[in-house]
Amino acid sequence: MAGNNETNPRPNYGRVQALIADAEPVRQVRFADDPEPGATRDGVLPGQWKPDALGLPPGCPVTPLGVDGSANWFLDPIGQLYCYSKPYGQADTLELFRGRHLFLYWAWPKFRGTRDAQIEVEGWKNEKAREALIAAATAKGPWSAIEKVRGRGCWSDGHGGLVVHLGGRMIQISKSGKPQKDEPPGEIDGHVYPTRSRIPGPFGWPQSLDERGGDGNPYAVLSLMFSTWSWSRPEVDPHLLIGWIGVAFLGAALPWRPAAFMTGDKGSGKSTLQEILKFILGEWLISATNTTAAGIYQRVGHDCLPVAVDEFESKADNSKAKALLELARQASSGGLMLRGGDRHQGVEFQARSAFIFSSINAPPMEPQDLSRFALLRLHRLKEGAKPPPIDAQALGEIGRIILRRMIEEFHRFDETWRAFKDELAHAGMDGRGQDTFGTLLTCADMISHRGWDPERLSHTRNGDLRPWREIMAVQGMAEFDDATENWRLCLSHLLTVPVEAWRNGTKTTVGAAIEAWFKGDDDFGNDVMRIRRLLNSAGLTLERRPPTGDWLAVPNQNPATRKLFEGTKWAGESGAGVWSGALRQGPRDVLWDLGQPRINGDKAKCTMISLKALYGDGGLMTDGGTTLTKETDLPIENGDD
Repeated sequence: MAGNNETNPRPNYGRVQALIADAEPVRQVRFADDPEPGATRDGVLPGQWKPDALGLPPGCPVTPLGVDGSANWFLDPIGQLYCYSKPYGQADTLELFRGRHLFLYWAWPKFRGTRDAQIEVEGWKNEKAREALIAAATAKGPWSAIEKVRGRGCWSDGHGGLVVHLGGRMIQISKSGKPQKDEPPGEIDGHVYPTRSRIPGPFGWPQSLDERGGDGNPYAVLSLMFSTWSWSRPEVDPHLLIGWIGVAFLGAALPWRPAAFMTGDKGSGKSTLQEILKFILGEWLISATNTTAAGIYQRVGHDCLPVAVDEFESKADNSKAKALLELARQASSGGLMLRGGDRHQGVEFQARSAFIFSSINAPPMEPQDLSRFALLRLHRLKEGAKPPPIDAQALGEIGRIILRRMIEEFHRFDETWRAFKDELAHAGMDGRGQDTFGTLLTCADMISHRGWDPERLSHTRNGDLRPWREIMAVQGMAEFDDATENWRLCLSHLLTVPVEAWRNGTKTTVGAAIEAWFKGDDDFGNDVMRIRRLLNSAGLTLERRPPTGDWLAVPNQNPATRKLFEGTKWAGESGAGVWSGALRQGPRDVLWDLGQPRINGDKAKCTMISLKALYGDGGLMTDGGTTLTKETDLPIENGDD
């Protein structure tokens, strides 16, 4: 990993600076001013103190935050979040004061009398302590951990700046990118940053490093290393992976957190890449295999640390995989997570972690999942190819250099992000695609460069300068291949699923039957009753609406129709189908209308699908007909819903 000054990640003086900057004082739990039982504190006898505004003794080592139902929330003496709740036993109070038990003896003493004119304290009155503690928390008012608690990781301060919570310390960065404070965890602008186990901070912070090589260029090192893998898109995928590392560090500070999915056959090097990510991210990374969504969010808690899941294979039962993908989807936007807690207290938090998965075969992904993922596909390594040398310590320092770069460059994130999103809009991406890939490109740019230059909207590779709008045009991006809208997927299923009642006929699917009818196939001639009888057996019918043509009537509720959607997300329950709502997400003025024709003797409310929109000139199901536009608008009759 070593080299010249331009790419050397481990200059000796920089390592020394980093070690000094990382040194943290050991927090003292038992303070010298906690007196022995019976002695005075600041000249005040046990139990003789005057209450503060919240009714607590002066210098109380626990900090009341507020109440949430029957839960009373505090910070304990070392800054950890603590829920003080029933049964409020002596052990609960002792645990809240964690090592400051002598303060309890002084604040709420239990006397046994006097001896030689000295007060003898034999314990402390838990009932008096809990009265004061509950009253103090109540005086602070309602308080919600979901809204107020921020664990380890990077957070936006709400003013364009950054708060980096390292477990035992907090670094505050101003909107201009300058360091403001470096202090123990606590409360900032109404948000509580509780003490947690320590994670490494930025390399050499806050000393200024030599720009000529003091911290090297982490992008140059990683780009060279990742290029030794056989990527499906060698110009794009290594760049996006480096960008994801930046996303992983910034976490909750970002408005959007894209996920990444690495796929490849055995021998493609996926596990080695996961190992490298572990070394780079170090204790920031939550790494797991064969895990569940519940296991992940219980481990993450209020933190916003990145999550890596290896061997995330597609199986016959993908329910566990779907739950993990849903968790990653919610984390991209900061979705609310709910889970049970001890003492019947529900625990809420917002998932804000960046996820990366790897597997041989990716599980089935919904369009809403695809729009949040960068799909990084690997081919087998060439025969005889040797993996690059892996230096765990050097990679760890590269990770801390990247963290430093992300902190120092965060002030330009919005400007750079808007520029890349606009560029990707010209590449044909929708808003979600712009969010996902714009964030990855922005973070990669923050790692590789200082300051923003619009000229970097073009990428140089092998001396060839190409704009990103060409490199990442949607036609060449696997992420958009299967990104089909929900209504379109539902319609395709309806038209292509085999109809059990037709298994011995010449037409076995609804699509085959209505296309043959529309095109005047000899199987039907012009016998409308014949096509209706066929469709009736599937719970459907055909309605003629001159001058707009023929329409396929799909009832909102029908047992036979539900069989067509059995086992899909559109089936719903008996008497409560989902398919009608899905079909109506399509363009009404072009594709569908409302109607109430008779089906098997029942007048049913239906979603009417235009056969002309499907099979007419430029129709959705014709060659070259991939979408519906106003050019295929049909005059629509008002139907009865």
